[in-house]
Amino acid sequence: MKFLKIIGSSVFQIVSFIFALSFLLGVLNIHFTDKNNYCEMTYMYQYPQYVRISVSENSDFPQYGLYAYSEGRFTERARKMWFDGVPVLYLPGNSGSHMQARSLASVALRKALNSERDYHFDYFTISYNEELSGLYGGVLHSQTKFTAACISAILDLYKSNRYTKSVPTSVILIGHSMGGVIAKRLLAYPSTVNTTSIAITLATPLEAPVVNFDITMNDYYMLMRAEWDFYVNRNKEAAPNKILLSFGNGPRDILMPSGLTFSSDSSVSALTTAIPGVWVSPDHISIVWCKQLVLAINRYLFSIIDTTTNQISNNKQLLISKARQYFQANRSMTLDPEITRSNITMIPNAFWYEDNRRMYQISRPEIDKTTYLMIRLVSFPQNRFVAIEGVNATDKDWLFGCNTKFIYQSHRYCKHATSLLELCRWTASADKSKRKLATVNLHRIKDEYPDWTHVIVKVAPTRKPIVLNVDINDLASRQITVNLPSFLSFGKSIIKEETEQDSLYYELILPGFYSIHQAYLLYVEPTASCKVASYHVSAEVHVPWANNNEYYHFYTHLKRSPMKLRLYISNPNVTYGLASTEYVKVTLLLDPQCTFTISITTSWYNRIAQFVRNYTPVLIPYIAAILLLAARSNILHLKEHGSCISIHGSLMSEGVKPYYALVFARLGTMFLMSVPLLAFLLENSSWNNLELQYFTRSLLVVPGYMIALGAVNIVAAAILAVMIFSSQLAHKLLFRIMWRGGTGLAEKVASGLQKVPMVVSAALVCAVPLSCGAASLVAGAAFYAFMLSKMYEEYLEDYVYKLMAKVAARLCRIFKSKKKRNINETETSLVLKDSLDHKAIEPSANDNKINNEVAQIDKKDDKQKPNDVTQHEDKKQDNEINKEAGEQKCNIINKDGDVDDDLNNLNFHMMMFFMWMCVTLVNVPALLTWARNFKYSMVLKPDTSYHTGFVMSACSACLWQMNGPRRNLRHYDAVAALLFTMAVAILILGPFSLAIVNYCVTCMFTIIIIQQLFDKRETSKVNDAEEVQQDETNDDRDETTNETSKNHKENVSSKSNKTEAPSENDETQNSEAQTSASNDDCECNENRIYSMFKRLTEKFKFETDAIS
Repeated sequence: MKFLKIIGSSVFQIVSFIFALSFLLGVLNIHFTDKNNYCEMTYMYQYPQYVRISVSENSDFPQYGLYAYSEGRFTERARKMWFDGVPVLYLPGNSGSHMQARSLASVALRKALNSERDYHFDYFTISYNEELSGLYGGVLHSQTKFTAACISAILDLYKSNRYTKSVPTSVILIGHSMGGVIAKRLLAYPSTVNTTSIAITLATPLEAPVVNFDITMNDYYMLMRAEWDFYVNRNKEAAPNKILLSFGNGPRDILMPSGLTFSSDSSVSALTTAIPGVWVSPDHISIVWCKQLVLAINRYLFSIIDTTTNQISNNKQLLISKARQYFQANRSMTLDPEITRSNITMIPNAFWYEDNRRMYQISRPEIDKTTYLMIRLVSFPQNRFVAIEGVNATDKDWLFGCNTKFIYQSHRYCKHATSLLELCRWTASADKSKRKLATVNLHRIKDEYPDWTHVIVKVAPTRKPIVLNVDINDLASRQITVNLPSFLSFGKSIIKEETEQDSLYYELILPGFYSIHQAYLLYVEPTASCKVASYHVSAEVHVPWANNNEYYHFYTHLKRSPMKLRLYISNPNVTYGLASTEYVKVTLLLDPQCTFTISITTSWYNRIAQFVRNYTPVLIPYIAAILLLAARSNILHLKEHGSCISIHGSLMSEGVKPYYALVFARLGTMFLMSVPLLAFLLENSSWNNLELQYFTRSLLVVPGYMIALGAVNIVAAAILAVMIFSSQLAHKLLFRIMWRGGTGLAEKVASGLQKVPMVVSAALVCAVPLSCGAASLVAGAAFYAFMLSKMYEEYLEDYVYKLMAKVAARLCRIFKSKKKRNINETETSLVLKDSLDHKAIEPSANDNKINNEVAQIDKKDDKQKPNDVTQHEDKKQDNEINKEAGEQKCNIINKDGDVDDDLNNLNFHMMMFFMWMCVTLVNVPALLTWARNFKYSMVLKPDTSYHTGFVMSACSACLWQMNGPRRNLRHYDAVAALLFTMAVAILILGPFSLAIVNYCVTCMFTIIIIQQLFDKRETSKVNDAEEVQQDETNDDRDETTNETSKNHKENVSSKSNKTEAPSENDETQNSEAQTSASNDDCECNENRIYSMFKRLTEKFKFETDAIS
């Protein structure tokens, strides 16, 4: 049974390693599969200049700075503080630089100069000292205060300039990453609520933080929501004046999940892959210089200027309509009754053309005359829907509806037509050609406008080749509901064997595609009947529950790779456990000259990448929970067997397996969500992250737990290998990092401090208020690692000595046994010779008389004394007992050489070291922030690691002086129960806030130390152990006394019976020989030899140190 349990644990660990390796494959996927960056670079014509502007708040925040951007001849005006444009303030993000404003500012300046407008934009930017605002929330409050002061300072610059046509009353904010979070808050910040109206965020986690590291991060988001609710949402006057535009990156941004960039407070939210004219996915940094997006933002800014004041227009409807025009594509098939449409006068002598076919293509090398293509409105079922694709059709208004009741010469025409621009949109193209798409429900148009007879497509004269593809159908035959393949399937599943001849438009509806962890590959491959060598097919994914979340893929004769179907926002209904009524749709625009085969397959590789992209932060609390469960297994083993097991042994124990903790975590989550009074425990800044909610409610927790377990096993094995095989190299590396001087001196200092750990602990405690708690934790972790490596060195050295002692003891016994055999053979030959001589001598008469008397005495004593043979056997047994007692005595005397206590001590400290490292890693962002601002302040404020650093440093004073864990303590069961409870609490709340990990692990670390110091032993077990030990001592004493008295009696009897037989003397000599042999065996005892090796080693070390 025990063997099966070991096999099961080994298989379980192998499975966890497989999950961890799969996770590494996902990391490689997101780093290398989407590596092509299709963003174009922005170029400058003059060298950029950043002019420093003094702000009164620099006295409180010396690490920050406000700058004005300028180029060339305009730099002198900036230095004179002469600004007369529209103020725009750029806010960098996590570890961002103020110089990132260059692309936006330079393009805006060139656009103003080239168009010779009377207005331009003045770009300002702030330096946040490249602080890690995405990891440490403590800096967000200070950055917000400084930015609010900068807005007031910028507006004051215009008030003092009398040449300004109109003094601006607000500042446009553009924020990247965490700078966008600050920009959003400033729209509702009490001191800037009236001086800010437009904020544009780039790759910003508006909905929730990516990783909620500390309580200050959580407080910032919660305070921002409260201010928006109070100053904007509840204020009917302020709400219409706030414009928030948020843009996400798409698949190439591996730092920012795109789903977090969408906000319910945004006027327009979009991915860059869905913005017309952009259609690319930049990475997290390149979004600030991506030319396609930079041009779109500047077009929007220039379009909202009121030319009468040369400032931002006060017409909020204009601001929103322009934002939708530039950042949102029209994907409607029907008309919106609330939209006012323009009427266009048509040209009667143009070329009016009507084709009676339902599917056709018109291709012209150029157009000399305005052409109107007429599509008749009829009630036939097969004429319900039309899809029109125009290549190189550059007209803004190119689709109309009208009544062709007028006749000009020989053709019908309409004098006036109504624009149907809202049914048209630009589409992406692989060959950089300009493509337009119109999708129209003809029956709906006929019902709403009964007097209309045709839908008109206009093509203006152009020298470029024009292609028009028209596909009139009943729509139902072009909508295919796809049965998605199972996640266990690996082959292609055919959706459409061959598309219809000359068809343009298809829709694929995916009912089972609703979560971000799903991934599929869509194949569109030409059949053998394809007429042309080159073709162009575009595929667009539309997500109904996430507007402007579309992305494109192209199939050409040069690019036949499949399309990756993946989501960035899960269906909210599925997250809340409701039925889904909306489905993902894939729109295919085919090449009418070819027919295609459409198929789909599951992609495990991309599914793993989706898990890595969206759920990697969850692994941190899961690792912490696993470490607590491993500590629990160690505590229980210590209680039952009196010793700790290794870190890998505890990770392989039954209590660490997921079907214990995860079940309780799931039950705890359901309980907290069902009880209103306890639901507040789950409400924090990350609760709005629906993906985390979905994760905690789904079976995804199982692979997440297995990945975390595999990661802990790998890290533990790596640390153990470094400590055992490369401890000297680790020491040098550690000292090179922690000590600027020579490594030799550093190692001597560390070795000296190892003997007095109280000095190190006192220094760590003092360092907390003088620097930050994280610095104390990192220094303590480094010293703890040094101590452990030294302990491993000593243990391995003892292990080698033990092995040498065992070999030496065996060799000694072999040599002694050979010597004893030679002595026995000699004594046996002498005894045989004496007996033969004794038989050869005849007894005399006197001897016969004496013998008769002795025989009579022997007959009388036969009933009381054994015969000679019995005495011989008893003496032999006594000698064997004496030999065994002598061996036991040797073992008892030299029992101090046992190395099991050292291994027990190592395992205990390794468990505590991993808990220390867990707390340290969570507080690393605080350490990096402290190091970044060290030249401005030695003390980190606010310090989220203060309490944990102080408590852990204080506990180290007791921990580092412990030789090992105490046995038979009363409350081991209570500590184990607390460890399990804390692990479950981390599994429930940890994904939403890492502060839970910080405090829970610190709490359990402290409880273990306190128990080892103050807990009492169990009385029953202690008494039982003492009684057993006392009984063993008494038994040994009684045996020794009996043997001594017995030997004394034998000596007396031997002296009184001078006429005893020679065989009795021989037996006495054999007994003495056996006793001497027992003493020889004591000399060959391995514990005694081990102690000798240790004394010699210490002597050599002392002599070496004395010489050096």
